[in-house]
Amino acid sequence: MTLPNCPYCREPFVPSRYRPDQMVCSNSDCQRHRRTAYHLKKRHDDPAYSAQCHDSQKQWREEHPEYMRDYRRTHRRSAPQPTSSADALARLLDQVKNNVVFDLKSCTASVWLVSSDERVKNIVATAELIVVQRLSVDEQTA
Repeated sequence: MTLPNCPYCREPFVPSRYRPDQMVCSNSDCQRHRRTAYHLKKRHDDPAYSAQCHDSQKQWREEHPEYMRDYRRTHRRSAPQPTSSADALARLLDQVKNNVVFDLKSCTASVWLVSSDERVKNIVATAELIVVQRLSVDEQTA
């Protein structure tokens, strides 16, 4: 009998004897992805559940109106300093957060926005393209 492969880590695993139809391995990261995927699908497919989630988020924001103001105050970023193109490239590479690299095998998304703007989060979108922001003329000549 062949072992099933986990859709997230692509590793073969032995299903639980209590759950012979188990589709995802018991690795905590894979289980977290399974729960997240279920939640997103449920929100998309069930309007009542989606409304409940929205109301819950709205209630939390109403109970914590100071949260974003305090967060922005404590997480201010300084203006980027002019640097050489090598420094700019090194900073750009440092900004690329590879904290989801283990997901790339299972992720159907293939677009990455890589920007030198420190405020841009490096996120994945659905397409087959990698977008890398070009260095400005000042950064290239410095």
